Amino acid sequence: MDETKRRVLINPSLSIRDTLRVIDAGGLAIALIVDDRECLRGSVTDGDIRRAILRGAHLDERVETIMNCDPVTVTPTTDMQDIRSIFIESSLKHIPVVDHDRRVLDILLVSDLLSVPLSNPDITDREIAAVLEVLHTPNLSLGPKVTEFEARIAAFANRKFAVAVNSGTSGLHLVVRALGLGEGDEVITTPFSFIASSNCLLYERAIPRFVDIDADTYNIDPAKIEAAITPRTKAILAVDVFGQPAKYDVIAAIADKHGLKLISDCCESIGAEYLGRKSSIYGEAGVFAFYPNKQITTGEGGAVITDDPDVARLCRSMRNQGRGEGGGWLAHERLGYNYRLSDISCALGIVQIQRLDDILTRRQRVADVYMELLHGVEEIHAPFVHPNVTRMSWFVYVVRLGDKFTREDRDEIIQDLRRHGIGANNYFPPIHLQPFYRQQFGYDEGAFPITESVANRTIALPFHNNLTSEDCSIVVSRLKEAMTRVGSPSVHKGRY
Repeated sequence: MDETKRRVLINPSLSIRDTLRVIDAGGLAIALIVDDRECLRGSVTDGDIRRAILRGAHLDERVETIMNCDPVTVTPTTDMQDIRSIFIESSLKHIPVVDHDRRVLDILLVSDLLSVPLSNPDITDREIAAVLEVLHTPNLSLGPKVTEFEARIAAFANRKFAVAVNSGTSGLHLVVRALGLGEGDEVITTPFSFIASSNCLLYERAIPRFVDIDADTYNIDPAKIEAAITPRTKAILAVDVFGQPAKYDVIAAIADKHGLKLISDCCESIGAEYLGRKSSIYGEAGVFAFYPNKQITTGEGGAVITDDPDVARLCRSMRNQGRGEGGGWLAHERLGYNYRLSDISCALGIVQIQRLDDILTRRQRVADVYMELLHGVEEIHAPFVHPNVTRMSWFVYVVRLGDKFTREDRDEIIQDLRRHGIGANNYFPPIHLQPFYRQQFGYDEGAFPITESVANRTIALPFHNNLTSEDCSIVVSRLKEAMTRVGSPSVHKGRY
């Protein structure tokens, strides 16, 4: 067991307060309570401590009073397939490995078992050096790296302004506010997306007005937009799903015809080109996101991009607690938020965006390998890239199962992949069928049939810059085996 893991072994007499410090320092979100021989007596997570405090526990109490006395454990001889099954079925993130005396030998992490992870950030020594350089200065926030990062983002996007924020979600929220969208205003958007593209409207009590998607690209279908426009419609929020730009020429024409604002959610498509131009040029404003699974990352982060100086000014003010450009630290001109992005994150982002063209090329190569391996495979629909998309910015690689497979089949295939150490997920569950959207707006199954049919059968396969051809071959081989097993008649016995 390495020293990082050993640091989370603690004595039962340690206080809850000191246990929290151990958990924070250890970075594993767990502490194991052991005796003097390092035999396991219990475990406690940061979540256990939060729940205990809510029940009235005091921080000075001994941690043994709140520990889980019977944590799940495995032995060195436990089969790896069984361990994967435990992780999947229990949602645990850590499992102690113990001997016959319950002496702790190791701590298995769920990430250790993913031989082909779903995603992986691409961080080099250049990024590490850039971050360390900032850490040797007093400018950890609101410093020169933010300004430089914004200038590079704006130039790359072919926009006049960029405003760095702490997430794509925050950026979308600021754009909604900067464009004056508010209570009762309707915004036409897609139900097939990450939920932030609709939640950003609910933050301001605007109403997402969903229209169904194109069955090939999975983006919003422009042919369905005009029928959804009402006197309350104020904007269209288009999403570039999986890195493929929406049909912006058609959507922009509709927006102009009806006097609507256009927001481009480019959170998944930085660097993509549509009809030979950066897709980020469309609309009053767009938003990038830089979460670790994106093409480039700042850890957490995002950016608003726009040509409108008023939108940029308002977004800069609102991300910084509503402060004005000329006012002091305690002078607040409007309602604002703490949506700032640190210089540390921006230093990371500066190097990443310098590498972006190379990163997109490498991701295209991985996509090409998958395309070749999947060519001719029955009941698998590989991603379709529209001819107007002159450069794809691959965010994830999502395949769709044939119509003979049900949602339950798809879920079984995902579980099979995970049991074999292959990261996979269902991208995306329909937004309109999320519980609180159903409750608030009364949506039910069948409201958007193309979205629902696609969502029931999509699987995101492992995809990142450094995925090898051998990795892709393993993934596709395992996928085909799982499809054959799940699709066999014997598996379907007893289904109605």
